[in-house]
Amino acid sequence: MKKKHYLIGMMTLVLAACGGGEGGGIFTSSSIDMDEAKATKAVPILNENNAPQCQMNLQVKYMKGNDEVAKNINDAITERLFQMTNLPVQQAVDSFANNYTHEYQKNMAPLYREDRGDQAKRAWYEYRYTIETDAKRGKDDCIVYTIDLDMFEGGAHPIHQQLVMNFDKKTGKQIKLDDIFVQGYQYPLNDLLMEELKKLTKCKSLDELHEQDYLLTMDIYAPQNFILGDDEITFIYNPYEIAPYSKGNTELTLSYSKLEKLMK
Repeated sequence: MKKKHYLIGMMTLVLAACGGGEGGGIFTSSSIDMDEAKATKAVPILNENNAPQCQMNLQVKYMKGNDEVAKNINDAITERLFQMTNLPVQQAVDSFANNYTHEYQKNMAPLYREDRGDQAKRAWYEYRYTIETDAKRGKDDCIVYTIDLDMFEGGAHPIHQQLVMNFDKKTGKQIKLDDIFVQGYQYPLNDLLMEELKKLTKCKSLDELHEQDYLLTMDIYAPQNFILGDDEITFIYNPYEIAPYSKGNTELTLSYSKLEKLMK
């Protein structure tokens, strides 16, 4: 079987319509409002009837306004999604979308021409890219911005990821683990996460975790992918990070009472 390469690997795409939707504030006590860029698009691999397509259904929320807070948040979003900074969201979105669809047709059409006589290989070229985003209030009125990405680029199976960014409402700066915890937090936090993983999986030891396919090639760690909730922090591990694809996402939640000695 001929090996197929991902079009742009794990890059994330958002195609935006004009940002003049209803938007509206999600923080009733805040001046920060949100708008949404969204689009549904189907791009054929070749200009012919019944050709495979790259189908996109994309919804991306971003902050209204031109102040520093909105700029900081929107720059972080465009960098995470498009690897672009210092560009308006719409411009970054359009640039990335145009490049992605162009590369899909350019790179995959020659391969499809060779394979189109084999119906068993058609599914390799039926690309799908879906993004949904949301924002909600978190601890101390921080902004918790979530990205749900579902994509298929001709591999053995679809890829699903949940990505999270937490923002300081007053500055728009992204909150990282080093901003939350005291120096030297890594090892004791890892111990707490290990105990939570054992509890979740009903395992009593590392060997038992290995038997369930957890931590086969890595040690437990605290990811920057986390949700700052009102009463707890939820750490999110996407497939392949601490377990195989078949396990899906793993979420480990620690209450602030457990974390009290580690927090600033």
